Amino acid sequence: MDETLMRTFRETARLLNITRAAEALGYAQSSVTAQIRKLEAEYGVPLFERSGRGIRLTPGGRQLLAFADRFLDLAEESKQAVSAESAGSLRIGTIESMAAFVLPPYVRRMKESFPQTELLLQTSGEDELLQGILQGEYDAALFLERKCSDPDLVTIPLWEEPLVLVARPDHPLADAPEVVPGDFAGHAWVAPERSCAYRGALAGLLADCGIRPQISCELGSVEAIKRCVLHGLGMALLPRCAVEAELAGGQLRALPFSQPELRLYVLLVYPAGRWVSRALEGFIAMMRESAATS
Repeated sequence: MDETLMRTFRETARLLNITRAAEALGYAQSSVTAQIRKLEAEYGVPLFERSGRGIRLTPGGRQLLAFADRFLDLAEESKQAVSAESAGSLRIGTIESMAAFVLPPYVRRMKESFPQTELLLQTSGEDELLQGILQGEYDAALFLERKCSDPDLVTIPLWEEPLVLVARPDHPLADAPEVVPGDFAGHAWVAPERSCAYRGALAGLLADCGIRPQISCELGSVEAIKRCVLHGLGMALLPRCAVEAELAGGQLRALPFSQPELRLYVLLVYPAGRWVSRALEGFIAMMRESAATS
């Protein structure tokens, strides 16, 4: 098997679009087409077929994809086994709040422990992270969720991340003895994007209470949400790690909103059954150690 051909095939199978695969691989579209044809000639079967405006895998293509994953994993394992310094790459997917407020010191430690490993930290939504893990875009992912029970993934709960309802100190509810779900009908909520786990948890709670929240704006950035809250556009439910500085500095105030249903955990997930590199082993061990001491 030719590693280059297999990587091209796997990327094309992942994207199901030759143009996008060429862009992702840094090849000309004609080069990707030629490599796919070379593989088809080698195996004697078509690997892709037209489907509407795109392409899809043939039965032979689906079979080869499973072997391609194993072959490329073995190729990477052999490279790292031969290299005493564990050269290679480690791709970690995570959500914005984790990337900004939790992971930087761990990334620094990883770079010190594995200086020859290229560590790539990429952010996305929870659903996209899970899909990316299953499709081989990431070696591991860290995100907030209640649970993750996919049999194709190894899931390690690390710690519970508290959620805090925050607002400006002059917000009408700032001095309230208690904030209840019904308050979301009369006071504006600065909401994260719909795929966000803690938005889903709060929206589910409000729906169970028959409450239609008053949403002032919907944003995909934690920093943007905080800026809107600081400008008086409403209150927001965010991970405590994302608002520690503003709470300590007095710019934001934590409102007395306690709901046992709103419990989320930092989960570390990686593909089940795949080879685990020494760098990934080190990252998993470091995160477990941090969870044990937190």
